[in-house]
Amino acid sequence: MRYTNLLCMLAALGVGLAHSGAAVGKQWETPSMTFEAFDLDRVRLLDGPCLEAQEANRRYLHDLDADRLLYTFRTNAGFEAPGEPLGGWEAPDGELRGHFVGHYLSACALMYASAGDTALKEKADAMVAELARVQQALGGGYLSAYPEDFWDRLESSDKPPWAPYYTMHKIMAGLYDMYALCGNQQAVEVFKGMVAYFKRRIDKLSIPQWDKVLGVEFGGVAEAAYNLYSVTGDPEHLAFAHAFDRASFLGPLALEHDNLSHIHANTHIPEILGAARRYELLGDERYRTVATYFWDRVVDARMYATGGTSDVEHWPEPNKLAKTLSVYNQESCTGHNMLKVTRHLIEWTGDPAYADYYERTYFNSVLGVQHPETGMLTYFLPLAAGNAKTYGTPNDSFWCCYGTGIESFAKLGDSIYFHDDEGIYVNLYVASEVDWIERRVRLEQRTRFAEEDTARFIVHAEAATEFTLNLHVPYWADQGCEVRVNGEALALEAEAASYLRISRAWSEGDTVEVRIPMKLHVHPMPDDPDLVSVLYGPLVLAGLCERDRLMLGDVADPASWIERVGEAPLRFRTKGQAEDTDFIPLNRVAEEHYGVYFHVAPDGSPRHQEYLRREAERKKVEQRTVDRVIPADKEIEPAHAFKGEESHCGMFQGRAWRDAQGWWSWDLKVLPDVPMTLRCTYWGEDVPPRTFDVLVGDTVIATQSLAKNAPGAFFDVEYPIPGELTQGKSSVTVTFRAHEGNTAGGIFECLALKPE
Repeated sequence: MRYTNLLCMLAALGVGLAHSGAAVGKQWETPSMTFEAFDLDRVRLLDGPCLEAQEANRRYLHDLDADRLLYTFRTNAGFEAPGEPLGGWEAPDGELRGHFVGHYLSACALMYASAGDTALKEKADAMVAELARVQQALGGGYLSAYPEDFWDRLESSDKPPWAPYYTMHKIMAGLYDMYALCGNQQAVEVFKGMVAYFKRRIDKLSIPQWDKVLGVEFGGVAEAAYNLYSVTGDPEHLAFAHAFDRASFLGPLALEHDNLSHIHANTHIPEILGAARRYELLGDERYRTVATYFWDRVVDARMYATGGTSDVEHWPEPNKLAKTLSVYNQESCTGHNMLKVTRHLIEWTGDPAYADYYERTYFNSVLGVQHPETGMLTYFLPLAAGNAKTYGTPNDSFWCCYGTGIESFAKLGDSIYFHDDEGIYVNLYVASEVDWIERRVRLEQRTRFAEEDTARFIVHAEAATEFTLNLHVPYWADQGCEVRVNGEALALEAEAASYLRISRAWSEGDTVEVRIPMKLHVHPMPDDPDLVSVLYGPLVLAGLCERDRLMLGDVADPASWIERVGEAPLRFRTKGQAEDTDFIPLNRVAEEHYGVYFHVAPDGSPRHQEYLRREAERKKVEQRTVDRVIPADKEIEPAHAFKGEESHCGMFQGRAWRDAQGWWSWDLKVLPDVPMTLRCTYWGEDVPPRTFDVLVGDTVIATQSLAKNAPGAFFDVEYPIPGELTQGKSSVTVTFRAHEGNTAGGIFECLALKPE
């Protein structure tokens, strides 16, 4: 379809075309919610793993220095800036500098609501006051850690900066949270000033100009601005929010057209959150369709067993996940933001399927990204076997996922409990208590779920009160559950993926004990049913291993190849394997190498025979290997003195590659007294023009052309290195240099081999 026709179609729908002003078309009624989430300050975590994770995060929030966080804001305003600047994405030359400050304000506000931490509130209040001072120095509206000419570059498309509106979103959201959760009126005034400034800029642009601007990641500006509109009712704030309802993305979803393949995941989830808020505030059913259809296409077609999604930050084709496993799976931001979308859908529908997804992602993708001792966070959560989690540092990382991470662990009490007019809904089994002030009821939940399969609830009520206690029965609970009220067993049938309802007049001290038996079960890849992740109840188990392994057994019956062992909680081990593997919950893995997905096949099957052949070949190559380079690895490449011009890297079928229109080089170790061979791995469907030279030192040892050499498969080429090039040396420089008008590579692995 031609672009102009698409614009006409979207204009007819009234989806996000005008970059100022309200939407075209029908006026809708504000919808009613099926459930209502309890406010975060009504919920407190109790002793258990989640409270421990929250407290590790709280310590980190206290440790961060406010002067260092504010450094680049102050210097941008011409103020004296005490202390030292931060590193990583917050460094003074970084184009996202300032984004983490917004996350930090949100996290402090959330922690105040979650734990009543007044010290963090006071620290964040003081930071808001300083940001207001910076804003005044910059003219009373603009607020940023970088100069206004970033916006000139963005609007002219002349070397546009990384993602300036994305950064503004984080600051706006932090200000809103400080207002909504901490009552900071100054924060909302600063927010209003920012919106006024940027709306003036937007109003000067034509629609084609604005569409180009929206091609640069802008985060959840729409969500933040709709939240502001919910406070002010100002139509200018509504128009500003609507400007960020990107038609080219939201329009196809409104027509239930799957447009998610190969796009950057976390660029787009915040846009869905904006759509969700517009539906809630204005009742526009098209935006409800956008959010619900989007959720279905992510969760039903692109979700891993963990609830996480994306590989190298992008979504694959629907139901084509088997070849995406890598060290770069599920950017942590996506789990955080998908839970925010899911919270909306729970409130809209009360559908327990959404509670199932929330549980899966909460226990695995969220709790799985924090180091249990240091509280540091990961960017990605690797799923391919043999990888380890990579954690950031306290003052020199500040990735996007650090920002969403400190928010996630400041609101672990969110979405545990919901209510309607008739009762409380328990969506997560997490040690906590909730205060239903309107009914003068407090519900206490004692559990170490999922170390144990039982949760105990204690009712605290000023007087006998009738309500329904609704207990979530997860999708995996196909053995039913056992319930006792005040010690007496109830004869209740509980179906998986439902709510078990207990209605009665409740009095002080009444107890409910629910046991949900857990068992091993598998989550297969949709495009390779023999490639599975194994779970115990809601918990994804990680196999501790340095490399991929084939498990022998019945893929449909994990008990045929894995069992629980020992007295320690939640430890498992394979059985009947040539080399057994220990499994623990993914959210308990710290420094270990691990895998989440493994092939399972019967003993002697063709897949088993192929695995044995590959293992034999791998061991032969391993015995010959003197040195090995994996492209794009942040530790391996620098250790091998990577240099290059016009060189790029990426991921394909779970493996990293590097190529170049110019050249690149690595230094590889060699043995000085034996003939050496260079072995490179290529993808067999690369096509011309891909002709390049392979050099050792200044000598060309081979010229390689890639022209569909091995369709549908990776293949290896070995290049003998002339002895005089390694004689008396412990290392050599290996260079890959493209012929004119060609590309060198891509190369997926490079080995220096000694003779067999």
